[in-house]
Amino acid sequence: MRGVVFEEPGRVVVGEVPDPQVLEATDAVIQVTRAGLCGSDLHPWTGAEPAGSGVVCGHEATGQVVAVGDDVRTVAPGDDVIACFTTSCGRCGPCREGLTARCVHGQLFGWGPPDNPAGGLHGGQAELLRVPLADGTLVPRPTGISADAAVLLADNMPTAWYAARRAEVLPGTRVGVIGLGAVGLCAIAACRALGAAEVVAVDPVPSRRAAADRLGARTTTPDDAALADTGLDAVIEAAGPSAAQRLAASMLRPGGVVSIIAVQTAEAFGISPVTAYDRNLTIRAGRAPVRAVLEEVLPAIVDGRLQLPVEEVVTHPRLPLADAPDAYARFAAREEGMVKVTFAP
Repeated sequence: MRGVVFEEPGRVVVGEVPDPQVLEATDAVIQVTRAGLCGSDLHPWTGAEPAGSGVVCGHEATGQVVAVGDDVRTVAPGDDVIACFTTSCGRCGPCREGLTARCVHGQLFGWGPPDNPAGGLHGGQAELLRVPLADGTLVPRPTGISADAAVLLADNMPTAWYAARRAEVLPGTRVGVIGLGAVGLCAIAACRALGAAEVVAVDPVPSRRAAADRLGARTTTPDDAALADTGLDAVIEAAGPSAAQRLAASMLRPGGVVSIIAVQTAEAFGISPVTAYDRNLTIRAGRAPVRAVLEEVLPAIVDGRLQLPVEEVVTHPRLPLADAPDAYARFAAREEGMVKVTFAP
């Protein structure tokens, strides 16, 4: 099959790789209908996060089941499914507590540790995808959900929902969102669905602010001096840099909550212990347990409480895999108008 393979920082290639097979009785193999390019896919590409070479990229995928192992019970060949970005068994301690992204048997699709000669778990930017622990990882794709929408449900939308829940967003909450990539824009949709009275959205890129405007947020740039006097109840930090965390702290009222959802590669947060103490801030961080969160997100979509912002987020849909090297470079350059790429293998 054809797949997008990470070779080294600044370089992915599209080539022939072995077709995945059912290796364990709990495995499934899906034919990928759509795969996403996520901001965290750029961390190995930019060198911000060490990664092993030779691994098929991508942790956001949807497709149709083509094969299952003997012990798989919840999906069957022919089913349309969403592959959550980490595998999970559904039975270990973290899974039972709802932390499926920290399953003791789980793996992250599309990444391999640099010091592991066995490589990592191949990802979804390919024609086929092997899914270990299929019963705890795959979710049936609801009727009426498009393939591009399903890609958002594999990571970005439940991640944003989790960030909003950790921020304690309730009816009447005044909340900020820093970083208006896919997760940040989805976070605006989540906050509106949870009843936020106001969402202040911050990003330097004009097209991203325009998308946030369409989602009902009040938008501004990171250098807006008035942000320090905003006095928000909570801020979702979806950008990543230390400067974004310092800005988040400045936007909060005393006793506010910072929900850090961006993948972290720095050695320390940008919020000093003195600031956290003097302003009684609560700081929450960590990878979203997408499989568990979907149990709340999918019903919210089905009953109309949550609208997936597909048009605002998926700006470059259905690209062929051959375009992947160019798409990675353009995405890393924060090209104006580009938020989310999906590939159609």
